[in-house]
Amino acid sequence: MLVAERRNHILGLLKTNKSITVSDLCTACDASEATIRRDLAWLEANGKLERTHGGAVVNPSERIFEEDMLTLREGKELHEKQIIAKKAFDLIHDYDSIVLDAGTTTFELARLIGQSDLHLTIVTNSMIVFKELANNPNVELIILGGKVRRNTLASVGSVAVELMQRLYVDKAFVGTNGVGLNEGFTTSDMDEASIKRAMLMAAKHRIILADHTKFNKVYMNQFASSSMVDTLITDAHDSELMHSFIDHYDIKVL
Repeated sequence: MLVAERRNHILGLLKTNKSITVSDLCTACDASEATIRRDLAWLEANGKLERTHGGAVVNPSERIFEEDMLTLREGKELHEKQIIAKKAFDLIHDYDSIVLDAGTTTFELARLIGQSDLHLTIVTNSMIVFKELANNPNVELIILGGKVRRNTLASVGSVAVELMQRLYVDKAFVGTNGVGLNEGFTTSDMDEASIKRAMLMAAKHRIILADHTKFNKVYMNQFASSSMVDTLITDAHDSELMHSFIDHYDIKVL
């Protein structure tokens, strides 16, 4: 087994088992203890794992990302969000520049992008979206800096907003916590509202992603008025509020 193959095999075993001993690796890789220890030292130096007495465990930062991705995947209305993400994906063209905010539906959109052959420039404030797309050679990633919120692994605050205000993109895909006919699109957090607003303002085409649970909910911080948005992608086509949007505003509904 070549060195690179053996190290990839070690990482594969570790991903499955979360922890593993040197003796088990010696058996699995048919290698000496000295060889395995050199591999573990190299992998630790490159941020792939963390050595322990007699073995290794998954890198803590990798484990955090995996846990947060699992939390996102286990969220409510996952099927509906996947449908919305597919509609959003169909709006993206090769060599587009886009921005994705931090949220469950935009994460599903990032997964679809990662499975495609599209060449894209993507701006995001989501560490989880970044993790999903980081190894895609067709995607040029721009991660917004700033204060990172632990519960969402999203960067917010003045640094993120100021950087976003210097950029221009073809399309912005932004989630929302609330949708109201007169109140527009709202969220409970002031910092999140600021970065969402900056993302929409930087885009030629402004797209909101909202499943049916977000309708008729209004939160304190508005980040976009109803007239500011070009396209609303939702699964709530039969709702009374949805028909009112179509009647009152020049918004394309998908």
